[in-house]
Parts: sequence; C-alpha cells; structure tokens
Amino acid sequence: MQRADVSERPATATKIFCVGFNKTGTTTLHRVFADQLQYRSAHNPKWTDWSIARNREELDRHDVFSDGGCPSIRNLDELYPDARFILNTRPLLQWVLSRHKALKRSRVAVQWVLRRYLPLGFLAGPINRWLLDDRPQALMRWVRIRNSFHAHVIRYFEHHEGKLLILNIEDPEAPTALANFLGVDQALDPTKANVDGDGSTTQLILNAIGEKVGREASAEVVEEFFSSHGLDEHRDNLTWFEADGFELSWSASDRFLVVLPFLRPAFRHLYARLVSGRSKVRSFFAKWLLDNFIRFFRSERDMDYFTTVGRLGSASK
Repeated sequence: MQRADVSERPATATKIFCVGFNKTGTTTLHRVFADQLQYRSAHNPKWTDWSIARNREELDRHDVFSDGGCPSIRNLDELYPDARFILNTRPLLQWVLSRHKALKRSRVAVQWVLRRYLPLGFLAGPINRWLLDDRPQALMRWVRIRNSFHAHVIRYFEHHEGKLLILNIEDPEAPTALANFLGVDQALDPTKANVDGDGSTTQLILNAIGEKVGREASAEVVEEFFSSHGLDEHRDNLTWFEADGFELSWSASDRFLVVLPFLRPAFRHLYARLVSGRSKVRSFFAKWLLDNFIRFFRSERDMDYFTTVGRLGSASK
C-alpha cells in the first residue's frame, strides 16, 4: 500500500474517533489510518472507558480510535474541540448476522478450550449462556443498544456541522467519502480485514482444531429473529429508527434517581471511577464485580455521561 507523508494528515482534526460498533469495519479502518495515512491508531476497546473517565493521558497517546462501542461523545468533544467523529455502520441485518457468526465461533472455541485443557467441560454450556448469550433476547438487546446510541450520536452532532461522518462500510463509495471527510488528496484503498474472524484468537483456535463455523446456521437464526420481532422493515437501516419498542429500558439507577434526583452528580462521579478502575484490573472476578456495580450506576436516560451499555466478550472479534 502507498503510504502518505505525515504532513498530509488533516490539520483540522487533532483526533479522529470511530464510534461505530464492532463488526462495522473497525479493523479495516484501523489499517487505513495506520498503514496508509500514518496515524497513531488505537484498535482497542479500552478507549471507550478512557473517554468516560476523561483519561487524557491514555487518549493523548493516539490520533485515531476504533473498536469497542459507546464512548462518551460529549466528553471527547469537550476534551478535543477540533476532533472529528466517524459513525461507521452497516445495514442492521448484516450487522446482527456478522455479530451472531462471531458469537457462534466464540462459543465453539470456549467449549473446546474448557473440555481440552480444563476439567470444566460440564460448565461450557452455562458459561456460554452467561458470557456469550445467543438467545433472541440477547440479539434484541444488541439492536436496542445500537438504536439508542445511534440516536444519541446523531442528535448530539445535529448542530455540529462537519464534525460527523456516517460511513456505510458496505457502500462502494465509502473510501471516497472518507477521503473527502478527512481532507486528503490520495485515494484510499481499504482492504476488508477480519472477515469471518481472520486473525482473531478465536479463529486461530478453530483452525487448530479443524472446526469450521459456517454462515448458514446464523443466517437462519437471524432471519427468524427479524421476522418474529417485527424487524423486517428495518433490515436495511444504517442508523437508528424511531420506535419505542427498540429503546433501552431504564437501569436501576434511573429508577433510583426518580426519587432522589439530587444524587445524579454523585452517581456520575462514582460511575466514571468504576469504569476507570475496571480498565486497570486484571482478574476475572474483579471485572465481574465492577461490571455489576457499573450496571447499577449507569443511566440509560443520561447517555451523555453513562454510555457503557453492554460488554459482549469475545463476540467483538
């Protein structure tokens, strides 16, 4: 690939935040920015936690951020007023299908590891249901999270002209739209990356054991899910759609703050501290404990500050 000179970076954008969910070309975008435009690109889900905790020390280490999901848009915009934002997305049906395929690969890999290296094969089912839930209610939560966050992003930038690009990664004109948004003259040549998990730990395990996870089973499950949950008319939606049934429900803190609204600043502070702490801990138990506290203090009604809406484990790859 032809590399751009560092001086060709868009001078108006000190930071670029790709705020779309996983399975929307995050690896491809990372390689475009790192290999073709010479940006210091971070392809790491932890940056969304850094945004919530306003961690300038970590955020300053990189120019471009991708992967993960649901960063604090307001915090990032206040920390870096000249930053630009890319909502990388794809049609809803294809996004859910891609995620389901990734989840299925992860479930097979987890089951094999537990049975091969640990005497815990009998726990494979419960662990998969807990960490890698593929039931219809889990898929519906994906849709609700995406719908609510996309609405939040688009409404926030409604009066910030030129700061947001909605990028359909399946559009043949996406490279041109991205180059125009960045203000670069060179033609970008994005090569699809991480297709069907290529390069991920999960796919390495599946290759090692000779296991192939096809598309057919996922396609059947997802088609049935869309038909039975009234989503057929939204299968081609790139972003959010106005429908009460596809909004996130209130969290525990939302109900608590109805009675004691003066505690909102304290909840926000505690939430940010918990998210910051979670990004530093190493043990599985500590992360599990902090996640439970985070779920309580997070507010779905206050997405400017509370945007960690779900962790999907290995499904992100």
